[in-house]
Amino acid sequence: MKLKLIGADNEIIEKNYDQFVKEIKPNSFFYFHKDTSYKDLKDLIDQLESEGYSVYFREVKFGLDEGAYMYELHII
Repeated sequence: MKLKLIGADNEIIEKNYDQFVKEIKPNSFFYFHKDTSYKDLKDLIDQLESEGYSVYFREVKFGLDEGAYMYELHII
């Protein structure tokens, strides 16, 4: 599973599942680049929920262009 997160300076940071899980803190928000596979994100959500996390996932549009979106993941 390859995850492409969006960093503070809009850079793309690639991580695998194990690297990602180490960063999780209570009430965390993560933003993923639109090139991240939707299937990988659904697998990520399923794995997090099986580990006891509550997860809220949505697509965020930030412009009028169809390609101007990213994914937001809120882990509670």
